[in-house]
Amino acid sequence: MIRQRLIRYSVYRNMFLSFVLLTAGIIALVTVVLFALFSWSTAREVGNISESMLKQNSAVSSVIKDEVYNIGNSLLADQQVISALFDSNNDQLKRYNAMFALRRMQSTYPYIQSIGLYNGLTDSYMNTTGISYDQERPLLRQIVQKNSSYFNLFPRKVTVPGSSTDRQVLTFVLLPSYYSLIPEQGAILINIDSEYIQSLIGGYKNGAADELFVVNAKGQVLTHSESERFLTDMSEDANIQHILKTEQESGYFTDGKHQLVTFVKSPDLDWMFVSVSDYKNLLFNMNLLKWSALGLAILIFALSLGVSLWLTNHAYNPLRHLLDKMLPAGKTKLGTMRLNEFALLDDSYSQLKERLSAMESAASRGQQAELVQMLKGGNPLQYERFKQQFPAKRYSVMVILVDKLSAFRNNRDAEARSFVYAAIYKMAEEILGHNEARMAIAEEGMIAGVIKASDGPNPTQPGSAFMELQSRIYEQLGVSVTIGIGSSAHEYDELCASFEKACTCVQQRFLHGAGQIYFYGLDEDVSTESKEYPHKFETSIIEAIKSQQRFRLNREIEQWLLGIRDCEYHEALFYMNQLVGSLYRQFHARTLRDHTVSASFSQFIHHIDVYETLEEIGDSLKELAHRLCDEMEEASNTRYKKIVTDIRMFVEKHYMRPDLSLEMVASEVSLSRSYVGKLFKAHCQISFNDYLNEVRLTKARELLVSSDMPVQLVSEQVGVYNTTYFYTLFKKHYKMSPAQFRQQENVGTGAVQ
Repeated sequence: MIRQRLIRYSVYRNMFLSFVLLTAGIIALVTVVLFALFSWSTAREVGNISESMLKQNSAVSSVIKDEVYNIGNSLLADQQVISALFDSNNDQLKRYNAMFALRRMQSTYPYIQSIGLYNGLTDSYMNTTGISYDQERPLLRQIVQKNSSYFNLFPRKVTVPGSSTDRQVLTFVLLPSYYSLIPEQGAILINIDSEYIQSLIGGYKNGAADELFVVNAKGQVLTHSESERFLTDMSEDANIQHILKTEQESGYFTDGKHQLVTFVKSPDLDWMFVSVSDYKNLLFNMNLLKWSALGLAILIFALSLGVSLWLTNHAYNPLRHLLDKMLPAGKTKLGTMRLNEFALLDDSYSQLKERLSAMESAASRGQQAELVQMLKGGNPLQYERFKQQFPAKRYSVMVILVDKLSAFRNNRDAEARSFVYAAIYKMAEEILGHNEARMAIAEEGMIAGVIKASDGPNPTQPGSAFMELQSRIYEQLGVSVTIGIGSSAHEYDELCASFEKACTCVQQRFLHGAGQIYFYGLDEDVSTESKEYPHKFETSIIEAIKSQQRFRLNREIEQWLLGIRDCEYHEALFYMNQLVGSLYRQFHARTLRDHTVSASFSQFIHHIDVYETLEEIGDSLKELAHRLCDEMEEASNTRYKKIVTDIRMFVEKHYMRPDLSLEMVASEVSLSRSYVGKLFKAHCQISFNDYLNEVRLTKARELLVSSDMPVQLVSEQVGVYNTTYFYTLFKKHYKMSPAQFRQQENVGTGAVQ
């Protein structure tokens, strides 16, 4: 039975496929979202681990700095080194003794590549590895000119005598004269091999990291897991620029190459330790997770097929019963041919409609249909037949438009509406004269007609007949109408143009009000220049919504509407769409969690051309803007209540910590101290410190009653380590000391017992 329905009945088949596609889409969406959430949480944990491991590397900077200071202090404490450093005679014996001391120090620290001593008095230089004064001349000149601090660092490459390759070193320069009253210049140069620093970092290196390196504040590489990158300028690298700009001391982020970048800034030196890892090396077993999620999704989809079939049967039952009632008994049983249920119903409905239409006046309907077709662009033959039946030298087209059509449609059923339309065009023919006008119902809410016009290109002049027609329609039918009169026409093309101009005339009710009579060329304001969009008032409307200034909001909307009142109709609609689009972009992403407000935007846009007057569309715009204000206010209150609740829960959990303070709580909720203090007091009617003391005193009271714990220990248990201050707080709050309170409670308990 089910298989036969799926094959033969297209609607049943489409319903089943729709349910299947719906469930498949939901399953796919849920699976993708869960997988994405898992990937995100895993990446976050990996980032935290990578950051923690990299923080261990930052200790390298402290170790190196301390070692350099120790070496420098040891050398400055050596009399032989000092003698050579400030020798004004360039004594060779002093130089020999100083060299011996420097080499002894180098042998003590194997990671030192070389040690140099510069004497500013004699402009001489010595080095433990034989590096000459000429080789060091640029650096020494830079040191003498700079002399800005005691401790200086110069990463560079040096050529050691007897070696064919340059050595990568970090040269730490100590300037004793910086802190000394001695005017002469002198310097100690300690060259540490960069490979030694890389070996220290490598000891902490995460096995998943692809790159591990150190850069200074200028973005220059001091050491790198790839030794050829030494002294490379990475200041233009996007990742390094991000690290240099951020104020965080450590952290991690992902770049556009699916890599996890972790950084830690050294507190001792202007070094930044950076590791770069490929995501695929960090997230393990992701393929297994993908296939598991896919398998689970397929299993659930298989189960959903049965559910879709059950839903299709239940949803199809009303249509099946309707087919059984409306169609002949054998029409749905046509062998094995495929059927379209809606086509069968449409065929039956068409036959019924034809039988009903045959009961109406065929002649009257035919004349009206031919007149409407002629006005909307039929053919010249229709116009020639019309001229024979209704002769005149010139014609004008009039259009009668029912005002407030939506309310009119909602308050009357189809039969009553048809009666009103028929009555309007009969009244028009009666008042204007059957020999002077031919009327027809053009479409719902619109009655069109051709009237005889005076000679000349100008349209029919205003007369009492049109005002009498408006008045009688309102008095007898209770319906307000707007009338538009087109230009005078002699030829068929001119008549069609007159109809279009009459329609343009009645559109003016949007800007100038309904219930009026508009004449083309007289009342229509034809402007060839587009009016400038009122950007200033749009900005003011957005600011009023953000600041919750509802009175100002209404005023700014009125000013905006006034700014487009002189526009052409379609231009005004375009500007209205532009304003609503701006409001949607400004507030949709972060504000419109209420689906009803979002739906209001959609409804406003889809029905914007239904509004008949600028006042109507202004009222709807104000309603929409005020709903945005309500939604923003509700969202703000909800967020503030949650923040205060989180603060109170944090205090309840950590009240025993002596360092618990408003700063700590503000850090927990990622807000400033002053803002949290004001927010807490506004919602709880009590300051944060008073609330903290109240919680602590309540806990202390419970401990005093339920235990024999000394008062000092009770004070420490609730986070107040100053017993005197605890006594003061307790007595101020309970009007007695802790000991008196315990004694009173014990007496009361004993009396009860």
